[in-house]
Parts: sequence; structure tokens; C-alpha cells
Amino acid sequence: MEHTTFESFAISEEIVTALKALRYFKPTQVQQEVIPLTLKGKDIIVESQTGSGKTVSFGVPLCESVSWEENRPQALILVPTRELALQVKEDITNIGRLKRIKATAVFGKTSFDTQKSELRQKSHIVVGTPGRVLDHLQKGTMKFDKIRYLVLDEADEMLNMGFIEQVEAIIDFLPKQRQTLLFSATMPSEVVRLASFYMKNDRVSVKME
Repeated sequence: MEHTTFESFAISEEIVTALKALRYFKPTQVQQEVIPLTLKGKDIIVESQTGSGKTVSFGVPLCESVSWEENRPQALILVPTRELALQVKEDITNIGRLKRIKATAVFGKTSFDTQKSELRQKSHIVVGTPGRVLDHLQKGTMKFDKIRYLVLDEADEMLNMGFIEQVEAIIDFLPKQRQTLLFSATMPSEVVRLASFYMKNDRVSVKME
């Protein structure tokens, strides 16, 4: 089934309204493929270029699926840079605005204590760079027992920047019962290995031309 509007997905009115306010009227190809699969609980590997609308493709199902009542983080999004962390946090906040979804960004070269106090408050979705996320996990300043969704965004960039070991160390902290989404513009062998090792066997691959 081709999803030509956001209303055609099984998502709440609040998210559709928020998307319209953001001037998102028609799902891109990656959103048409990824949103329904994510809502079905599938692990997904997505090969797509920056600018294909991938943040909305994982942001919509995450904002749809997290529980507002739960104070601890339910989704973790790993990104390679501070700039991307801030951008994804803003996108998630805008998509989940009417559902009052709270996103927190954590990254290096800024106050650890400020982030620590933010993480103490209600935070549904955490977006961060691998080094700082691992730091919070190791120091016990970020709770991870309720995380049900892991998104690895720009996985090839995280590999190029030498973050893959930290990514693996983070994954070891997380509950085994979770859904994992991996986005990458290219598929180097190390990213493929990461996916095959940490994702479910019935994972779905989506390749955008």
C-alpha cells in the first residue's frame, strides 16, 4: 500500500497536526517505507542519503510509541555530531509537541552536570553522541532499563569518526528486548557486521535510490 498522506499511517491526530504545522504534507519515499515497518516493531536497516527525510521516518513512530506517563528514557538515538544531536532533538520535540514528548540532547564539550540534571527530569527520548552517552551510562546518570527503541543515525559517519566501539559498549547496556533502527548513507562491512550482530534475524533492509 502506498502511503500518500501522513493520515494513512496508523498514527495519532496530534502527530498528523504537528506535521502539518511543520509543513510536512506528503511522506517522502523513506518515510513511506520506514514508518509502517517501525510501527510494526521491525528492526530495520535503511540505506539513505542525508536529506531524504529520515529523521521524520523514525521520529514519527517513536513519538507515537513512547508512553508519556513513563519518566525514564524509552528511546535512544545515537548520532555522530553535536550539531545533528541538536537538530534531531528539535525535530523530535516538534513532531511530539502536541503529545508533550520530551527529548533531551547529550553531547561532549558542554556541561556534564547540566545534562545530568536534565536527565533526572522526565525525558522520553534521548539523542546523543556516543562518547557522552556512554559517559552517562557508565556514571549511572542516565537510566536505560526502560529503553525499547535504539536508533543508530548516520552509522557510517560514526564509523568514520571512530565511534563504533563506543556504540557497541552502549548497546551492551541496553535491554535485549528492544527495536533497533540503523540509518546509513553507505554500507561499509563494519556497519553491516554491527547490524547483523545487534539486530533481530528477521530485520528488514530498505535501500533508497
